[in-house]
Amino acid sequence: MALNYPCMITDSRNTPLSRGILESAPSENVWHVRVLDGGIGHVLEHNVIQLIGMADDLPGMKGSIIDSRGNDVLVVERISPLGIEARQNLRVPVCFDSFLYPVSGSWQGRRAIVSHDLSCGGIAFVCTPPPEMGEIVELAIPIMTYPLLLKAKVIRHTPSQSGGHTIVSAEFVGMIHDEEVLVREAVFSQQIRNRVAG
Repeated sequence: MALNYPCMITDSRNTPLSRGILESAPSENVWHVRVLDGGIGHVLEHNVIQLIGMADDLPGMKGSIIDSRGNDVLVVERISPLGIEARQNLRVPVCFDSFLYPVSGSWQGRRAIVSHDLSCGGIAFVCTPPPEMGEIVELAIPIMTYPLLLKAKVIRHTPSQSGGHTIVSAEFVGMIHDEEVLVREAVFSQQIRNRVAG
């Protein structure tokens, strides 16, 4: 039976290169990785790559490219596992308009937001006035097939480089497994769109 582990292929600095399929058991010392998106050429420019699993059955792993087969398969030698933070820290710049709703705050109604970036573990956005530190809010993430309404806890306020507004960072809380998978897919897909557009 063929193995099939969907993953994101990144360079050693966590910059996304392509989507891929690991066609070997993660425990093996040498992997076959099928590169999707027609991007094997720029992946081969790197000696060391990271595989970040779309699903929980594939932990993050680092490997060294030792060969390629055909137009889309990498032969990769296992180097080391990655911590779960590799997936959580995969952050993508993305701009969309949405709305914020209070859960634990003292205000009512809704506030318009503009996203700054999105990761598997949280979101940064601009909102006036910004919610308070530690506040739990609910916000809509519209960049997937079906928009998600997720809860997030505000963990940081950062002045923008232009000095005109505050960037609010919030970590997602109380997510169920299906929501985690959908956000992961949205982040990975947006990473590739940004790379192709760039």
